[in-house]
Amino acid sequence: MNYAVAYTEVMVSPVHTPAGMVIVIVDGLGAPYIYPEHTPYSLAGEPLEVPPFYNLSLLAASGAKVSVVRAPQTYTEAGHSVLVTGDPKALSDTVKIPMSTIYDVAHDYDYLVFGIMEKGDFSSMSDEHDVMVHDVSNSMNNPNMKVEFSSAVSDNIICINVKKIMEEQSLMLPLQLQKSKQASQERYDTYNRWALVTASEIVEYMSKEAPSQKYILTVNIGAIDAAGHYRKYSGYINTIHGLDKDIMPLYLTCLEHNIAFVFTADHGMGFTSSNSKGGHQSDTYAIMNESQMIPFIVHAQDVSANVFYEEYGQEDIAPTILGILNLPNGLKYSQGTQIPLKKYTTLAVRGPSTGTVELWTNGNIIQTASNDNNYLFVGLDNEKNYTVKYIVEDNKSYIFQKEIEPASNQVVVFNMNASVSDKSYYWKPRYIVGAIVIILINIVGLLYINRTLKKQ
Repeated sequence: MNYAVAYTEVMVSPVHTPAGMVIVIVDGLGAPYIYPEHTPYSLAGEPLEVPPFYNLSLLAASGAKVSVVRAPQTYTEAGHSVLVTGDPKALSDTVKIPMSTIYDVAHDYDYLVFGIMEKGDFSSMSDEHDVMVHDVSNSMNNPNMKVEFSSAVSDNIICINVKKIMEEQSLMLPLQLQKSKQASQERYDTYNRWALVTASEIVEYMSKEAPSQKYILTVNIGAIDAAGHYRKYSGYINTIHGLDKDIMPLYLTCLEHNIAFVFTADHGMGFTSSNSKGGHQSDTYAIMNESQMIPFIVHAQDVSANVFYEEYGQEDIAPTILGILNLPNGLKYSQGTQIPLKKYTTLAVRGPSTGTVELWTNGNIIQTASNDNNYLFVGLDNEKNYTVKYIVEDNKSYIFQKEIEPASNQVVVFNMNASVSDKSYYWKPRYIVGAIVIILINIVGLLYINRTLKKQ
C-alpha cells in the first residue's frame, strides 16, 4: 500500500472533481441481459427471454453507457484484477505489485480506499484496501463477514469509524438471512441488498463526518453469479430483478453527495439452454458474448449522458475510472485506453527535485507553478497539444521539456537521466557572452602558438 505524497494542484480550466467514487461490481452480470440493444442467446442459439429491468434501464439511459465492453478473462479473480489494473492479462499477482492498481494511484493523491466484497476478495485485493469487509465463507446460507483493517491507517479516525459501520452491518446480516428459507430467492436478494445498504451507510457517514476526505468504495454484489451457477436461468434473471429493485437507494445517495457512481461487472454468464445452470469460465462458456460482455455505466459530474457504441475492453475501465476522478493514469501495467467520457484530461508532472513547471500551448505559457516537484494539472483540453517545461531550482541553466497530446490522463516524470529530447538548455545572454569569450580566447591562443612555431 502506498502512502500519500505532497503535490501542488494547478487548475487549467474550471472542472468538477467528485467527492469520492462508488464502484459497484456485480459478479457474473452479463450486459446482454440488461442492455436493450442486445439479445442474449443460449449456447444452442435460442434467444433467451428477458423481462424489463426498469431501474437498471434508467441508470443506463441517464448516464454514460458503453454498449460493448468485453472481459478478456471470464472468471472472478481475473475480472477483478483487470478492472483495477487495466492489464488484460492481470491476475492476483499483478494486483500486489506497487503502483499497479487504481487504488495505488488514489492513495498517492490522499484518497482512502474501502471495500465491501461478497466475492473478489483474494488476498492481494484485500491488501489494497484501508478497510474492507468480505465474506470469507463465500456462502449465502452461512456467511462469515470479516472486517480487514490496514495497519497503515490504524490511527485514522475516519477508517476506525468506517470499520465500526462494517462490523455493525456484519452482525445484522445473519439475522436478516434467517427471515428467509435457505436457497430461496429472498435469501439471494437479501444477501445482495445487505452490501448495497452497507455501502449507503458508508457514503452517508463520509458525506456528513468527513466531507473533504476523498475515497473509493468498491462493492462486489455476489448473489447473481451464484444464482447463475445454482438456480438455472430463471433464478439468474430473478436475482437480477432483485438487484433492479434495490439498486436505486445507493445510486440516489451517491447523486445527493456528489459521489461518482460506476456500475460494472467482472464477467458475464452463459447458459446452454433456458432451463440449464450457467457458467462462464470453461471453454464452453468463455467464448460466448453473454460471458464476455459486461455493463459499464457511469454517473458523475462533467460526465454527460451518452451511449458509446465503439467496442472497448475491460482493461479500458481502470484508466477511465482515474479520469473520472481527475487523477493521472500512473498504472504500471495498464494497456487500457481511457474512454472519452469527459472533454478534458489531467496531467501529472514530477521532477527530480524542487523546481518550476510551465505549461505551454500555441507558443504561450498558460500556467506556471513553483516550489514543488510534484504537480497535478487539471482541466486540459483533450483536443489541444501542450508542451511541459520543468526548470530545476538548483540548476537553472537548462530545462526538461516534453510535448504532450492529452487524449488521456497521464504522468510525465523528468529525471537527470532523461533523454536529450527531454532536455533543452536556456540560451541566456550571459551564457552566450561567456561562450563567445571562451571561443575568442581559444582562437587567440591558437594563433599565438602557431606564430611561435613558425619563428622556431
